[in-house]
Amino acid sequence: MTSTQVQTLRRVIKEKDAAFQRHTNLEKKLQELEQQGSIRVRKQADGDIDILPIGGGEGLELVGVVPAEVPTPAPELLPPPPPPPPPPPPPLPSATAIRIKKPIKTKFRLPVFNWTALKPNQINGTVFNEIDDERILEELDLDRFEELFKTKAQGPVVDLSCTKGKVTQKPINKVTLLEANRSKNLAITLRKAGKNTEEICKAIHTFDLKALPIDFIECLMRFLPTEAEVKLLRQYERDRKPLEDLAEEDRFMLHFSKIERLTQRMSIITFVGNFEDNLNMLTPQLNAIIAASASVKSSQKMKRMLEIILALGNYMNSSKRGSVYGFKLQSLDLLLDTKSTDRKLTLLHYIAIIVKEKYQEIATFWHELHFVDKAAAVSLENVLLDVKELGRGMELIRRECSLHDHSVLKNFVTNNESRLAKLQRDAKTAEEAFNAVVTFFGENPKTTPPSVFFPVFVRFIKAYKDAEEENEQRKKQEAAMREKMLAQEAKQNDAKVQRNNKRQQQHDLIAELRRRQAKEHRPVYEGKDGTIEDIITGKPVGLVALFLGGGSGGPGASCDFGSRVRGG
Repeated sequence: MTSTQVQTLRRVIKEKDAAFQRHTNLEKKLQELEQQGSIRVRKQADGDIDILPIGGGEGLELVGVVPAEVPTPAPELLPPPPPPPPPPPPPLPSATAIRIKKPIKTKFRLPVFNWTALKPNQINGTVFNEIDDERILEELDLDRFEELFKTKAQGPVVDLSCTKGKVTQKPINKVTLLEANRSKNLAITLRKAGKNTEEICKAIHTFDLKALPIDFIECLMRFLPTEAEVKLLRQYERDRKPLEDLAEEDRFMLHFSKIERLTQRMSIITFVGNFEDNLNMLTPQLNAIIAASASVKSSQKMKRMLEIILALGNYMNSSKRGSVYGFKLQSLDLLLDTKSTDRKLTLLHYIAIIVKEKYQEIATFWHELHFVDKAAAVSLENVLLDVKELGRGMELIRRECSLHDHSVLKNFVTNNESRLAKLQRDAKTAEEAFNAVVTFFGENPKTTPPSVFFPVFVRFIKAYKDAEEENEQRKKQEAAMREKMLAQEAKQNDAKVQRNNKRQQQHDLIAELRRRQAKEHRPVYEGKDGTIEDIITGKPVGLVALFLGGGSGGPGASCDFGSRVRGG
């Protein structure tokens, strides 16, 4: 092998070892949380690990599903056997080949889904390299999708904060070397401590936190004597002026400034007093990052959801932008901005509908995303800085113990050194887990902190739940509208039937009356000269003939006609 290949091989092996170490640290953290009773780990048949929370999850311990994969050196980078004969040099690592996506043709013009696409060379090693959006398109009713989304145009603490207040007027004969405002605020602080100068200085010298509350120490840190103040106080002593003439605050500052290594002692006392609170504050934040990172990275349901979104997005953009291989997570926020033709439905609402109809198993995908809301509120950068500060504080105490025999500090180091080491390991695990999940989703860990990465999932979960609820409400409203229309139609039909029945009854009554009248007044036709017969047969007969009877009947014929026509 050439020297370049040897260097490449060493670099790859080093990276694999580092990845293996990170995975080992994560497994140790899982085992630790399982022993604490915060989670339960269950191995699946496919080698993955189910990590289930125990209880309500308020303790904020690690939960999620972490693939049980141990990185192994790539086969193509193994060194060749020794000569003779010398084997050919091993091939250098190459990026995974990207499958060319088929062009998509739609029947209608669709709105553009303005996502931020990943470049093909950014896909390798991300979640998008493991999903198949083209398979999703084969399973969906795309005609329905197009019909819905086609465009209209076709074509509380102790208050020792040194607030301003009124101080009793000093006697005129008292000497003040400190600046007036500083002296006044120091007087307020000392009164709230309730201890004299000797007691305060002794407690600081012996690191006695039982005698002085940490809030008072933190406030007193603001009054560490400056170089100019020390010079004034020393000059006052050298001049052999009476100390009794100094104001009470100046006398305190004089004794305060004489404490050996004052700044270091005050820093140590502050560190020791705040250590427990800092530990309790940082540990849940680190656990939240670890839990959220592990669960998001291993969520198979979230991966399927991204697969569906990628498929529909490519289908919508096929005629204008072409298919892409992945997208930035911030694009999930745009699902609510892409609306159907009638503006009543968004793309997210449609996704919720098809998930319920065809992919019911991923409808509750958020159950796999643990503590993303808590992780979203964590500033990992600040947490890591705080952990480093704790490390520097512990180192300061070790140096102090090596110089002087302080039983209080030695006991503190003995009791808390291992706790700090564990916190530092958790910090490293959290950083590695977060970097891994951000990279897995095609983002840059340097420009995408937890406060940007995890809120995307928080917003998406909320928007998806809202879309599901709105779909159900719309479904109920449509059902109620259908029932109302059917009721109105039935009412109209009933009214029509009633009118028809009434009309039929009237017709039947008229017919019955006619039948009775015809039966009671049946005529007997006995006309002269054929006049009655002509009337019956429809032949024209003059009115005169009708009433005069024609011929020689004369006027009396009408009477005769009337008498003959009556039915017997």
